[in-house]
This record gives sequence, C-alpha cells and structure tokens, in this order.
Amino acid sequence: MIAVLAAMAEELAPLLGELACTEVYANKVVKVRQTAGDKPLLLVQTGIGKANAAAAAAIVIERFHPSALINIGSAGGFAPHVRVGDVVVGTETLYSDVDATCFNYRLGQVPQMPPSYPGDEKLLAAARSLAAAAEFAGRVAFGPILTSDSFMSDPARVAGIMAAFPEAYASDMEGAAIAEASYQCGVPFLNVRSMSDIAGQKAAESFDENLDLAAARASGFLRRLAAAIDA
Repeated sequence: MIAVLAAMAEELAPLLGELACTEVYANKVVKVRQTAGDKPLLLVQTGIGKANAAAAAAIVIERFHPSALINIGSAGGFAPHVRVGDVVVGTETLYSDVDATCFNYRLGQVPQMPPSYPGDEKLLAAARSLAAAAEFAGRVAFGPILTSDSFMSDPARVAGIMAAFPEAYASDMEGAAIAEASYQCGVPFLNVRSMSDIAGQKAAESFDENLDLAAARASGFLRRLAAAIDA
C-alpha cells in the first residue's frame, strides 16, 4: 500500500473527494480504498511543519508498513522557469534551515545523516515516464526541493537561500522530515509538489489564491503515478 502524505486538509481534498474513507487512526491518518476494486491508498494529513510531518510518517510506517511514502501538496517555486501550477518532482529533498557547518557538515545536513535524501529510483523513473505524457507536457519539472519551517514570503530570506542553494527548484515545509523518516526506516520516498506561489514574490497572497489549484495539480499527478506504480 502506498502512503500519501500532505500537510493540510485542502491538499488532500481532491483525493478524499473521490475515495471512500474506511479508517481513521491517531487523528492523523485516513485510510481509503478506491472504488471498482483498485488497490488501496493511505492518505495522511500530517499537520504543517517538520515535527508534525516526521511524527506522522513514523506513525504510518510503524502502524501500516507502506510500500512507499509519497509527499504531495503545495510549495513555493524557486527555479526561474517554474510557474504557479507546475508540478515539481523532487530528485532529492533537503533541509535549507539546518546549519552544522562548523563541524564540517554541508549546509542543510543534519549531523550524522545524509546531506540530502534522493527520491527513490523506481518512483522517479515512473514519474519521469508519466511526465512525458501529452497531458503533462511543460507542466512537470524534476529537481531538488528544499524544506524549511519558514514560509518563503520574505524576499531577503529567499535571496539568501537561493544563493546558498542555487540548484533548488522549490521549497516546502515538510518534505525532508518525511524523507528522513523514510530513510531511517528503509521505505521508498518521493516528493511531489505543485507550486502555489513563487518564493519571495507576494507569496502569502499567491498561496491563498492558488492553494486549490496546486492541490488539484499535485493530486492529479499523484493519482496517475500511483496507478502506474501499482500496475
């Protein structure tokens, strides 16, 4: 069973509207089964931020033993060619607000942990094949996704992070925490985000205006990806 994790109810709404709820666990996890005999998905509302995301991921892994964890939802665009509504699939996910460089760790690296968390090779390969379909042409990009407990609304903060992580495509508030839990437990992970805003460019207003769009785009890609993985 694939576990699909998102921070907010709005980010899961496009999937919950189509699937029948069969179980709620620990006030975070909603287990659902698609109609017409399709394989089940596990939908998880983690709560916002890294601590909530890591706690939810640990509960899911321990309780349900998923075959993979896929993080979906909204994010802020970093790369200049990424637009609101585009989907970014994380080739790797890493923290932008961790600094142990005084101990010779890379910026963003939690001590004694990897510098970043690559997306699972098989999941990435399936996502790349799907992105080549005509319906997703020009709307899906692949690159690094950052994670921070700060929303990327302040232009000065964004400029500093862009300078430190020039290859980043997007920034979220949960992905690396879920990736770290997946890494520690040996569960395949992939981060799939749709852009609700462009970091530092009236991001809060854009987030409010485009959250539903981002949720629909990320969920739409996820729905097709899960079907391809299960096939």
